[in-house]
Amino acid sequence: MKQQRYGKIKTAALVLITFVFAMFQGGFASWFLFYSSLVFLAYELCVFFMMFRSLEVVREIDRNRLQEGEDVVVTVRLRRRFWFPLGWNVVIEPLPDRLAGVFEPHRQLIFPWFKREIEFKYVIPGLPRGYYCLTECVVGGGDFFGFVERKKTVSVFNDFLVYPSYQEMTHWALGDGSFSGTVHVAHRRSDDVAAVRGVREYHRGDRLSQIHWRASARGTGLKTKEFEHQAMNQVVFFLDVEKAHYQDQTPQLFEAAVKLTASLVAYANRNQYHYGLTYKQKERIAIQPACSHTHFIRIFDQLARVMAEGVDSFARIVGREALEQPPGVTLVVITPRVDKELVARLVQLSQKGRHVHLLRIHAHAVPAPEEKQAIQMLVASKVTCKSVHLDDVEDGKRIGGAS
Repeated sequence: MKQQRYGKIKTAALVLITFVFAMFQGGFASWFLFYSSLVFLAYELCVFFMMFRSLEVVREIDRNRLQEGEDVVVTVRLRRRFWFPLGWNVVIEPLPDRLAGVFEPHRQLIFPWFKREIEFKYVIPGLPRGYYCLTECVVGGGDFFGFVERKKTVSVFNDFLVYPSYQEMTHWALGDGSFSGTVHVAHRRSDDVAAVRGVREYHRGDRLSQIHWRASARGTGLKTKEFEHQAMNQVVFFLDVEKAHYQDQTPQLFEAAVKLTASLVAYANRNQYHYGLTYKQKERIAIQPACSHTHFIRIFDQLARVMAEGVDSFARIVGREALEQPPGVTLVVITPRVDKELVARLVQLSQKGRHVHLLRIHAHAVPAPEEKQAIQMLVASKVTCKSVHLDDVEDGKRIGGAS
């Protein structure tokens, strides 16, 4: 604002001085200077009023879904209807809060001259996991002589997700048939030979399509096909996002918990297990088990957005949300803290016949005595427990290996 005020004062002073000089001095040269200053004043007024009148800022990003560590290419276009030479422009791209302390805002100096559209690109490298929004663009400009300088903030919204990185696990001790859920099929195909488990005596009400004619032809009466229930592995991941559990820990611990969850989700998806995700940050997120590419993207969308900002007790969330899951579904709990309340909830679920697996992620080489005691109590209650060190998250073999 000071620069803009000084520019107006300098322009007015220049015109006034040349006018006074022409009045006192007279002659062609002095009046020529005065009329030249009027032309200069007209140019400055045009620059001042036309600089942002028809300006349009368009921003594009090359992808809206990225993997952690990848680069995003941002394209910015400045368009205007007038070809008038306005001098120069400086474009400043403010970064989201999570990136503000890591990278400097991009600044681009351009000279439009007579161009109506100018385009430039820049790269934001090595993005960490998260959800990012680019909401505004600051455009500054001025004339060739430095008398006029203005700045305007333009609202331009772009967002993108950065998925967490994960390890390609070849083995998971919790996923080799030790957990499974049973889905009862309402309409079975009678010609599905693989689904026939055996034969039994005919009962009144059995459909004719269920009769096993070969067994019936042996002269021992009508026999009916007995089918297997269709079974599939089902698992629901409970991710601990309680803020209090990560406050005194290294900042990388929560990111490791998210990466661990992503690795297990990728393993379950690759092996066609049905999987879901549950956590509560500010809003409750409860994705029921399924298996498809769309479902995989939906889970990773949430893993990209999640932050350790939950205020509700994680133990109460597990106890409440576990009741929403049908019997037979394996509950995988991922947390950095095993306290008394969580132990009580998991023991209670195990005693009700639920399959519970606890993955305790930690940054210390030796667990605390109370954590050892809690894990021993869980193991005695038939809760499968495994400790995953912070450094082991980057090694798929250590994640999937034995405890």
